[in-house]
Formats: sequence, structure tokens, C-alpha cells
Amino acid sequence: MLPGWLRGRSRPRGGFVPPAAAELEAAKQLLAGGQIEAAIERLRQALELDPRHPEAARELAVAWHALGDADQAEHFARLAIELDPGSAELRLHLGNVLRGTGRHEEALDCCCEAVRLDPALARAHNNLGNAYRDLGRTEEGIAALREAIRIDPGLWEAHYNLAVALREAGDRAAAAEHIGAALERRPDFAQGWLDLGLLRYLEGDLAEARAHYDRAIAEKPDFAEAHVSRALQRLAQGDFAAGWEEYEWRLQLDYVRRKGLFASKPRWDGSPLAGRTLLLYGEQGFGDTLQFFRYAPLAAARGGGRVVVSCLSDLKALLSRNPGVDAVLGFEDPIPPFDLCLPLLSLPRLFGTTLETVPAEVPYVYADPGKSRWWAERLAADGMALKVGLVWASGPKSTRSIPLRELAPLAGVPGVSFYSLQRGDAAREADKAPGGLRVRDLTAGLTDFSDNAALLASLDLLIAADTSVAHLAGAMGMPVWTLHNDPADWRWLLDREDSPWYPTMRLFRVARAGDWAGVAAKVASALGALVRERR
Repeated sequence: MLPGWLRGRSRPRGGFVPPAAAELEAAKQLLAGGQIEAAIERLRQALELDPRHPEAARELAVAWHALGDADQAEHFARLAIELDPGSAELRLHLGNVLRGTGRHEEALDCCCEAVRLDPALARAHNNLGNAYRDLGRTEEGIAALREAIRIDPGLWEAHYNLAVALREAGDRAAAAEHIGAALERRPDFAQGWLDLGLLRYLEGDLAEARAHYDRAIAEKPDFAEAHVSRALQRLAQGDFAAGWEEYEWRLQLDYVRRKGLFASKPRWDGSPLAGRTLLLYGEQGFGDTLQFFRYAPLAAARGGGRVVVSCLSDLKALLSRNPGVDAVLGFEDPIPPFDLCLPLLSLPRLFGTTLETVPAEVPYVYADPGKSRWWAERLAADGMALKVGLVWASGPKSTRSIPLRELAPLAGVPGVSFYSLQRGDAAREADKAPGGLRVRDLTAGLTDFSDNAALLASLDLLIAADTSVAHLAGAMGMPVWTLHNDPADWRWLLDREDSPWYPTMRLFRVARAGDWAGVAAKVASALGALVRERR
């Protein structure tokens, strides 16, 4: 159907009316110059002059898509298809619009139709591969992308998209090969250099990873993701001075900017507060906030002002017990007037933190004594057994998670009572723990991190995957054994069994990615030694 503003209208009378082709050409020049809104007006005129002009409708769809108006983009894409139903290219554009709005099934239908209309169009197979990937159908996506490359080996986008799909499937070597093929054809593709660097980092080739990050930044100097990746590698290697400085690029990332609610306010430079109020806010997850909250009392110690912390609501009750800050608020709480602000993860840079000067005095978060007594009384029936908490999963698709079955060797250690602090879907694994491993689920009594802290205070040890609960135990100064996949997160550095951030933490690292069996055997051996030591 034609748009409403076209129906029932006649061409202007009198004077010379320029042909639609002239308006279309003028619009294309405006689009090339980035004048999208002006181009839209010329395209409207072109379509008014010739309501059956599919190219004008298509260009309107493209222009509205560039402005981020998905409704208008979809409307004109469908109009273009109505005017030229045999065009595979138009189906692909509509698929791109739908993909951008999360309507992945409809986008897949568009791509399938484009392939049916023009089976020899490599881009149609490329987009089909992406559509399959969006729906988690990785193997079908790989097949479609391989077909795109068979048709047109020079289509660099297909090589890159195939690399992404292969990486999702766990084939890092093949992924690196196809990113390399994409970069041969498009050497200025900064995202490709970054992704190749990330793959090299995962393989432990730090020199190559750094070289690829450098190349990505050379191609695109303001490439925040590449700067952050290079910063994290520097931090993992212990180069804190350069790492913290470059890590400030994270504030340009979309997911951080969305949380940087106070980014436009004056930033604290570390000088004495002198009667001013400083707002510190967590811009990342629970674990990051727990790790870097240690700096809040240090900021307050600069003297002469107030320090207020804004954080995720589940941390509010726990962090409010720290006497070193004036107030802790949840993100949903009203923010009082303040003079200065800073995200928590910018504090190490401000304090000039090096490996030797990490502020590692623990505890710096504290359990509620009343809640702790309640848990202690509840667990007293387990007598003198070593009381060990377990947390094995970080998230549904996280590489940090450990299937509970991999911890079966712990069942062979006598004199230990195991308790689950695991939350989320993975908690159900406790009901089907591997043979001999009895895990008592205590999560029904946990509502926020203050409850977790109280329970931890009643245990002798926490054994955990790299999760926020491991950070909590470390911040409380309790013994915690943290189990890490390869590569471990940057904060745990490289090849260390201890952490400068948490003196009571011991790190267990896999010998190679996914080798949880080897880690579980080491943990079981260490746990047996601990039981014997207690006796």
C-alpha cells in the first residue's frame, strides 16, 4: 500500500516539475554528504513525482534506518518490495531493519526469500548466516556463510561473519583463519584486528594480541573497545600504571555510558573534599563493585567532606555497614545534592595503584552480627565438620561456570559438609549432585548480599567459580578458593596462585581451557590437607 501522504494527491500544477530521477540523484548526493534529513525531503519529492519508483522508496528506507527510525525504515522497505517484488536486495534490506529491532524470525524469513529469489547472490547467503546465528542456530549459520564464500571468495564480510560463528562454535583456529582472510581483503577493518587480538589473547599469545590491538587503534584511533582490550591486557600483565590510564576508555563504551548517569557532573581529581560531597557510583557488576568499594573509605580519608556511594540495590544493606562512608544508596534511591562524582573503577588510577600498593586490608565489608548468629545456630547441628560453601556457576553461558558434576572428586574428602550458595538456574544441579557429593541448599534464606555475608561468616571456607560471591568472601577476609578457566579475568593476573587484592584468596587455574577435572583434583587434594591440618 502507498503511504497516506501519497494517496489522493496530484502533482503540482503550473511551472516545470523536475523529474523524479533528478530528485533521486540530488538525494543520493545529500546522503553521501551525511545530510540525511535533507535527503529524505528530496526522496519524498521523488516519490511524490513517481509513486511507483522502487529506488526512491528503497533510499527512503535506507535514510530512515540511518536515522534510527525503525518504523519508517520498515514502512518504506515494505513499500519498495511492493513496487519491486522480485528484488532480493530489497528483502535483504528489510531483513536488516527487522534484525535491528530484534525480530529475528521475520529477518530470517526475509533472508530465505532473498536466497530463493537470487541463489547466486553471495550477500543473501551472508545475511542468512547472520540470521541463523541470531537465533542460536550456529551450525546452519556456518553452512550459509560457507556458501556465501564459495559463491564470492572475495566477500570479506562473509569471511568475518564466518569467523564470528566459528568462534561461537569453539573453533578458534578456524575463526582466526577467516578473520585473517577478511583482513587481507579489508586491511583497514579495525574490528577485525581487535577480534584477531582477542583470539590470540585467548590462545595465550600476548605479544601477537598486543600487536593486533595496536593495529586496530592505528586504523581507528578512537576505537574504545580496542583501547579497553589493550588496557585489560596491560592490567593482567601487572602494568597497572599504563593499564589504569587506558582503562578510562571504558567510559566511552555503550554499556558503561548507559550506567554513567552522572558522567556530565564534575569529576573528582583526588584533592581534599573541603566540605564538598563526593558521589562514587558503580558502573559495572556486583563483583566489580565489591572489589573496588575498598577505595570509598580511602576517598573519605582525604578529609573535609562527605562520601556517598550509589550501587546496585542488592549490595546496599551490606555496604551500608562500612563506617568509612557517609551513605550507601541503591540506584533506585533519590540522589542527594553532590559536588563531585567518580565511577568506582576510576579510583585505582586516581590513587596511583600499583601491584605493590594495592589497598588489601581486609575485611572492608562486614556481616550483620545478628544474621550471622542466626546462621551459626542453624549450622551448629553439623558439628565439627569443615563447613564449605560452594558456588559453581556465573551465568547460563559464562565460560567461568563449572558444571557441578566436575566437582565430584570433592565427595571423596571425609569430614566436610558442603552448602550451596548457588543462585539462578544452576542451583537446581544441587538436587542431582554427582555420586557421593551431598550439597545442602541454603539459598532459600538468601535475599541480598547482606544475607550471603552472614552465611559466609558461619562457614570455614568458600570454594567458588569466578563470581561475585568469591569477591564477597575475599572482601570479608574469609578463606576462599577461586576456580578459574583459561584465560582468567584480568584482575587475577597471570600464572599466580594468590591475589594481591584478597590476601585470603587462593587461585586454582585450569591447565587448559575447560580442564575442570584437573582443577577439581587439585582442590580435592588441598581440601583433604586442610581437613587433616584441622585435626
